[in-house]
Amino acid sequence: MMLGTDHQRRILRLTGLAGVIGAICWTIGDMLIVGTHATAADYPLLLQTYAGAIDFGGLPYMLAASEPRLAAGALVSDLTIPFYLAAAWHLYLAAKPAGRVIAALVFLLMFCGNAYSPLGHAGFYFTGMVYKTMLTAPEAAYPALLELGQQFNRVLLIAYVAAVAGLFLGLMLLAVLAALGRSLYPRWFAAVINPVTLLILGHFLPYLMPEPLCTWLDGAGINIAFLLAYGLSTWWLWKERRVRAALTIPPSVAA
Repeated sequence: MMLGTDHQRRILRLTGLAGVIGAICWTIGDMLIVGTHATAADYPLLLQTYAGAIDFGGLPYMLAASEPRLAAGALVSDLTIPFYLAAAWHLYLAAKPAGRVIAALVFLLMFCGNAYSPLGHAGFYFTGMVYKTMLTAPEAAYPALLELGQQFNRVLLIAYVAAVAGLFLGLMLLAVLAALGRSLYPRWFAAVINPVTLLILGHFLPYLMPEPLCTWLDGAGINIAFLLAYGLSTWWLWKERRVRAALTIPPSVAA
């Protein structure tokens, strides 16, 4: 089925909106789970005394948060991952002028990257809670909790790296297609839709916001980047005339 049909344009819009909704939900999840800052003076046991035995970099962003807040942060993202999974089809359609095989590769990378994300995200909750338990546990339990925390962190990193790698490669491939004029986007989109630009924007935009938003959003760079990506893509491709103009390519390529 060609993208020029009303049905496909409707799917293009709906899956783009799914990406926007997913990005908003995951940004909220990041705000809840890694949206606080703790100093070594506030938590000397974990951030000074045992800092050398803890490799989990997310801990300073979680210590000041309550358990219900951390649990909500883990769950709100994991339960809304279907929005991101559906949005992978939006990028498939955007890449379809390059041919179905290349577009399918974009879809596969984005779909798998998002599918791996819930474990990497929820792993923050479990790993952080192990270390937070040390604040109320007897000293005799510290060695076991430190070892358990390290084990949780190793699993978290595997899932996190797998997810980020898939998403990074998927967006980079899409940016290359845009630069070559083989997508539904204009060529200048490549300068914006590429993961390097998006991550820079996602990381620095919170610093332009007042407190407490700056602190809340400090750990949400990846999902802010996806909010920009899906928001811009959906906005650009919403207009029927833009899709039709982009589809003025040889049928043998678009098939």
